[in-house]
Amino acid sequence: MKDENTASDQAYMRIAEKIDKGFQTAPKVDGDISKAFLAFLKIVYSPQEAELVQHLDMYIPKTAEELATLFGKDAEAIKETLAPLTRRAALVGSKDKYRLPVVPSLLNLHMFYPDIKPDDLEAAKLYQQFFIKEKFYKYYATSGKGTPVLRAVPVEKAIDAETKTLDSEEAHAYIKGLDTEDLALVPCPCRTRTEKLDIRECKDKYPVGACIFIGRTAAHFQDIGLGKKVTKEPAIEYLDQMVDLGLIPTTDNYIDDPHMIMCLCCGCCCSNVRGRTLWDNPTAVLPSSFLPRASDDCIACGECVDHCMLDALSLDDEEGRPIVDPEKCIGFGVCAIACPEEALRLHRHERTPPFQTAMDLYGTVAKDNDRA
Repeated sequence: MKDENTASDQAYMRIAEKIDKGFQTAPKVDGDISKAFLAFLKIVYSPQEAELVQHLDMYIPKTAEELATLFGKDAEAIKETLAPLTRRAALVGSKDKYRLPVVPSLLNLHMFYPDIKPDDLEAAKLYQQFFIKEKFYKYYATSGKGTPVLRAVPVEKAIDAETKTLDSEEAHAYIKGLDTEDLALVPCPCRTRTEKLDIRECKDKYPVGACIFIGRTAAHFQDIGLGKKVTKEPAIEYLDQMVDLGLIPTTDNYIDDPHMIMCLCCGCCCSNVRGRTLWDNPTAVLPSSFLPRASDDCIACGECVDHCMLDALSLDDEEGRPIVDPEKCIGFGVCAIACPEEALRLHRHERTPPFQTAMDLYGTVAKDNDRA
């Protein structure tokens, strides 16, 4: 039994080490793989599954036939073992090829459905340990050098009418311009997690709601029964409903396809935005190229200040006009949408632009994390 346990522990460690070779790294404590993360992997994969999974890689897929040759087993038996893992997003499987999931999918796979299943709460508690207490959030939302993996995307009505925008800079145009019709509404894993743990602070403000998954990511989650297929117009309508409530759209920090997701984030649950609102990760989420500015119609009511979850606005002591802190503001425009006089709107303020391609982003993150 001891030898079996040792072999099993080695399999989980090997999985963790392979994940650590990815561009985002694995959760660690003082340079060693987090014990809480290893315990999390034991919830995700049974010992029998881990024996197989340890031979998969992050980016180069293996076929069932290759694994069968390695283990001296029948390929169909291998497929039967791996099929449940792909259905619950614990592996990425396509056309008889399998690889390890990216870190966001792995960490959230217990949170893509609202009902509480066995091990969900334990998985959520372990996440709280390695993600928050052990500060893995610093390597999740950004690279070790602060390169953000997501960016803020304002909606049109928050932007000054005379300000010219690129399609990639505004949420409606961004969705309309996607080079895919594969979209899906998938339950928000961040608010689902805090809901299951009964620690969600925004219950009275926002529903758990959904993220908008895009392209191959959307198709994958639809295939495994965890996404509601939508077209672009219903996706935009849903986006507007959530934005009107005060949620922040964020998406991949690059311009060109293929895109993966548009999140609708709050400041108390979101694994990325909390880097700015609650934790010491001030570069989490790349700001848009806009900042709010008030017109002479401002009545100094303070609604904009009350609606800013980033504490980036204050009222001038003399005139009562809103003053923006450009270091805190990510230029989404919750403040502008909340303004009853429509006196506050986003105006262009050039800042660090998003990357052009996914390869540019992930290559930079990998280099920052000494993975290139």
